[in-house]
Amino acid sequence: MSGTKCGVLDSNILIYCSKGQVNFQEIATHFDQLFVSVITFMEALGYNFSKPDEKKLIQNILNALPIIQTDIGIANQVVAYRQQRKIKIPDAIILATAKKLNASIITLNEDDFKGIDPAVSLFVPSILSM
Repeated sequence: MSGTKCGVLDSNILIYCSKGQVNFQEIATHFDQLFVSVITFMEALGYNFSKPDEKKLIQNILNALPIIQTDIGIANQVVAYRQQRKIKIPDAIILATAKKLNASIITLNEDDFKGIDPAVSLFVPSILSM
């Protein structure tokens, strides 16, 4: 991944995109490659959408991106994060996935990740006015 600017999508980004509150294309312009952790895949598709079009948009985005499976390296990093600090397992998996890929986390929930691993940067897109 050296020299390539990569991003790992947090679940909330996909939900906000589905509701038209975040522009996915605008996010994509900031990165050479985007990834989704398998936990984000599960969380996003498991969300209770109010409109079928919202879920369809999420499915289209997920179909276009590589889904990163949790391996033993990611699992060990999750354990280390949880021993270091209180962090929810899904957030720790997303953080460990970003670390493995040398990628930024794209999120609207900075507080979930801030200060846990200085090697992983955060990218916070702007919210569109509704």
